[in-house]
Amino acid sequence: MIIGAQINLRTSAVSRTPEEVLIKAVDLTERLARLHPLMKRWYSLPSRRKEKCIALEDSAAMLYSMERDVEKMRRQLGGFEGFGASLLLANVDNDRDWREPGLVVLNVSPGGGWTSLRINGLEPFGEDISSIMLGAMIESVKVIQPDFASTDVKGRSPESELICYQMDRRLYQHRQFFGWMGFVPAQVDHAQLPDAHAVHPIDGLGTVIVSVPGVFDPCDDAQVERVHRVERDLASRDLLPVTDPHFKG
Repeated sequence: MIIGAQINLRTSAVSRTPEEVLIKAVDLTERLARLHPLMKRWYSLPSRRKEKCIALEDSAAMLYSMERDVEKMRRQLGGFEGFGASLLLANVDNDRDWREPGLVVLNVSPGGGWTSLRINGLEPFGEDISSIMLGAMIESVKVIQPDFASTDVKGRSPESELICYQMDRRLYQHRQFFGWMGFVPAQVDHAQLPDAHAVHPIDGLGTVIVSVPGVFDPCDDAQVERVHRVERDLASRDLLPVTDPHFKG
């Protein structure tokens, strides 16, 4: 059983203003809203007790909250001015729905070089979840313009063991994992990655690659081996970033 999936987009770490982060978040969420009704409304989570969620369309309140969070963090860091804004959004505005399937969480953190889109419980998205995830990856790449992107999947085995591809089934420990689908900043055609299910060129940016058709199951050995073959091909083309230069391969 698949529990959830998360798209991870990595960029160079850079400090951004609340206004810049909000522009990116609005652009991306508007694109996501066209993929499925569950992604039409977005809210920031309260950073203080007894505060309410803020609807993304309330830009004034959103900017005020982000500016306040930036100032708080800078004070905690001893007045460090280089700390920029980040934004955590969800498609629900209450604790009850936070625990229900269909939760989507968007984390835009330019200062950490990180943007992620997580779906907990894929069932409400129905049989279209594969195309929805692909669409979310493509639109995220267009907005964020990452250096690399990957997709982790968490599942539960027939023995009820929780399996996460990134932690439990990845091929390399010294390189980024790729997983279900991802992005590389190079033009790659299907002939270069014969084990991949599909490749989707993104004009001027690179290529989104889908490793396996349907929903990737990290508990399925055959699917994991196919993802590994794709990752080997990417590594051989120097398209799977090294995270620990002390290792080779």
